Amino acid sequence: MEWDAFDTVLSRRPFGDSRYVREQMHRAFTRRLESLGDSVPAARHLLTVLQQADPRTGYRTLGDPLLRRAVQQLLTRREGAKPGRNPLTPHVSAQVIEAVARHVESGAANGPLQGDSTAAQWLGDPTRTPWVWSPGQDHGFLGETFTRFVEHQFGAALAQPSESDLAVLRQGYRILDELLPLTSRGALSHTHLIGITPGTGVWAGKASTSQFTVAGIIFLNRKLLQNPWWVAEHLLHEALHQKLYDFRHAHSMLVRDLDDSPNAPAEARRLVSLWNIPGLDGANNRWNAHRSMAAFHVYVHLALLCSLAEQNAPRLRDTYGPLDAPSPMTPGRKAFERARYLAENLRTECWDDLGLAGRRLADWLSAVLDAMDPTPPPAGSYLHLVLDRYLKEARRVRVAPASDDLATTLAALGRSEAETFRQALSAVGAKDHPGSPTTEPAPRPADDHDAGHPADHHAAFSEQRHHIADTLLRLAPNGYSLDSLCPPPGPSADEMVRAMVETSSRELAAREATTPTATKESP
Repeated sequence: MEWDAFDTVLSRRPFGDSRYVREQMHRAFTRRLESLGDSVPAARHLLTVLQQADPRTGYRTLGDPLLRRAVQQLLTRREGAKPGRNPLTPHVSAQVIEAVARHVESGAANGPLQGDSTAAQWLGDPTRTPWVWSPGQDHGFLGETFTRFVEHQFGAALAQPSESDLAVLRQGYRILDELLPLTSRGALSHTHLIGITPGTGVWAGKASTSQFTVAGIIFLNRKLLQNPWWVAEHLLHEALHQKLYDFRHAHSMLVRDLDDSPNAPAEARRLVSLWNIPGLDGANNRWNAHRSMAAFHVYVHLALLCSLAEQNAPRLRDTYGPLDAPSPMTPGRKAFERARYLAENLRTECWDDLGLAGRRLADWLSAVLDAMDPTPPPAGSYLHLVLDRYLKEARRVRVAPASDDLATTLAALGRSEAETFRQALSAVGAKDHPGSPTTEPAPRPADDHDAGHPADHHAAFSEQRHHIADTLLRLAPNGYSLDSLCPPPGPSADEMVRAMVETSSRELAAREATTPTATKESP
C-alpha cells in the first residue's frame, strides 16, 4: 500500500473519525452540564441556548478550553475533591458558564474566548482550524479569566505572536494539508486555540505542550518557530493529543475513567521511554498508561507524516526549505521505531490499566503500524533507543553554559564511557574483525586538567559520544542489537551500553540541576 493511502486508513471510524469522536465528546459534556443543572442555573441556561444554536456555534462552544475546564472544576468539587488555589472557584466557574451562555444567546459567530473581536488570527479555515491567542486584544471577562487560569496552571503568561510567528505557523499548516490532508484536518478540528509561549522562564524547557486537564488548546515555543517542517510535526503532534483527549472524555480508555471518585489512585508510571532523558528523580521518562497511549497514538501518525515529508522534501524544498535546519523534523524511521517500542511495552507494562476502548484503540493502532512498517525492529530491542538518548544528552551538553564544574564532570564521564565502550567491543569480539570501523580508537576524552576553555570539554565529550554511538550501531548486524555477536556465556553488550547510559544520565542530571537547562525536545 502506498504511503498516501494510510491517510485514509487513519481517518476511518471509529478511532480515526474525528466527526464521530467530537460528537461523542459533545454528548459527554452535554450530560455533564445536565448533571450540574440542579445546582448551577447557568448550566441549564447554556443547555437551553445550545439547543437553538447552529452546528458551528455548538462546535466552538463545547470545544472551548475555558468552558470545559470550568465544567470539570464544578464536577470535581461536587464529587468532594479538595479545591486548592485554582482561580476557577465554583463561583467563577458558574460565571464562566453564564458568560458563555450569553455569548451563544447573542448569536455571535465566534467562539466564547474571542468575544466580539473580529481580529482573530486563524491557522486556516475558520470552520475547522484553531486561532492564535493574542494577549493584547480585549477578550472581556472570559479572556481575563482564561489569562489568569493559564498563569496559574503553567506559572507564566503567553506571548504576543509576531507576524513571522503567524507566517511559519501557516506554512506548517499548509505542509500538513498537502501531505496528510484527511488526518491533519481531523486532528486540528479538535484544537480550538494555539498559545505561543515566550520560550523563557518556566516555558524555556518546553518545545510544545498540551494537557488533558486543559483540553482544546496547544502551546508552541516561539523560539522554535523557524522551520515549517518542525512546525508541521508539532502542530500535528499536539493536535493528536487533543483528539485523544476528546476520545478519552467519552470512552473507557483507562480503567480509572470508570471510577468517578476524585480520590481514585493515580496511575503507576511503569513504561520507560528509553529515548527520553530521565531527569534528576528519574521520573521524566517513566510514563503512566495515559501518557504511554498518547505517545503511541502520536508516533504512529508521525511515522507516516515524517516518511511522507522525506519522500516529498525535494519537491517542496523551494517552498518550505530543507527538513533538517533549523530544528529538524523527526526522521520517519525513528518515529516507527518508537511507535513499535510503545506498542510492545503498552501490552507488557500498561495493559491492565487500559479500559476496553483503550485496548481496542491500541489494537487498531498496532494493526496500522504493522501494515505501514512490515520490517520492524526485532521484538525487545532497545540499543537504538538508549543511544538516541545518549546523543540527545550530547546535544544538550554542547550548548550548555560552560563552567569548570561541568568540565570536570564531563571529563570523568568521558573516561568512564570510553572504558565501557572498550569493554563492549571486547564482548562482541570487535578486535577480531580487522578493518572494521569499530577498531578505530575513540577520541581521547578531555582530562579535567587539560588546558583550554571549559567549552572545549563540551565539544570533546559530544564528539566522543557520537563516535561511540555511530560505531556501536554500525557494528550491530541488524542496527538494533549487539547481542547476537556476544559468544555465550558472555555478558550482554546491549545491557552494558544501557547501564552506561543510565549511569551517565544520572550524573548529568545531578550536574544540570545546578545550571540552566536547554530547551527540551518533544517526547
